[in-house]
Amino acid sequence: MAFPKINLSSFQRRALSALIGAPLFLIAIKNGEWPLLLILGCAFCISVYEWYRLATKTGHFAMYMLTGIIYMLCAYAAFYGLRELYSTNVVLLFIGMIWFSDTAAYFTGKLLGGPKLIVKISPNKTWSGFGGAIFFPGLFAVLWVALFGFHENFNDLPWYDLYPVAFATGVCIGSIGQAGDLIVSFVKRRAKVKDTGSLIPGHGGILDRIDSMMLGAPVFFVLLEVLSYVL
Repeated sequence: MAFPKINLSSFQRRALSALIGAPLFLIAIKNGEWPLLLILGCAFCISVYEWYRLATKTGHFAMYMLTGIIYMLCAYAAFYGLRELYSTNVVLLFIGMIWFSDTAAYFTGKLLGGPKLIVKISPNKTWSGFGGAIFFPGLFAVLWVALFGFHENFNDLPWYDLYPVAFATGVCIGSIGQAGDLIVSFVKRRAKVKDTGSLIPGHGGILDRIDSMMLGAPVFFVLLEVLSYVL
C-alpha cells in the first residue's frame, strides 16, 4: 500500500501556523462573549475581503458577492450561537467533527484512491475520501460524547440512544462539511485561483481553512435545535 507523499516544508508551515493560531482561537472560545466576538469579527472582515477578491474574478460580481455575504453572516452567527446558546463543549465537538472529516478525507483518499468525486469542481477528491470524511467524524462524535458528554438538553438520553444520535450527527456534519468545501472550491474554479488568499502560511486564506465550517455551523445549529425539540 502506497502512503501519501507529504511536502515537509509545507507541513512545517502548516504546523507553525496551527501552533500560533489554535491557542488564541481556543482561548476565545473558552471565554466567549467579546473575546470570541473580536476573533470572529476580524475573521469575518478578512473572509469578506477574500470573497470580494474571488467575486471580482468570476464575471458575475454582484450575484457572488451578495450570496457570499449572506452565506458568511449565517456561518459566523451560527458559530457564535453554538458557543453562547449551547456550550464550549458543543463548539469543540463541532470543530473536532470538521477536523476529522477534512483530515480523514485527505488521508483515506490518498491511501485508497479510486473514482473521483466531482472532477470539475475538486479533481483531487475521491469517493473513498468522502467515505472517510463521513465515517470518522461519526466515530469521533461517539468517543467525544462518551468522554465529555454532549449537552444538558440530551443528558437524560440512555447511551443506546445517545451514541447513535452522536454517530449520525458526525456523519451528517462530515458530509455537510465536504459540501461546504466544494462550494468554496467551485467559486475558486470560477475565479481561476488556487487559494482564496495567502494570509496563513501553508494554508492559504481564511476561507481555505473554514470552508467546511461555513456550511457546517448553520446546519449543526439547526440540527441541535431540532434534536432538542424532538428528543
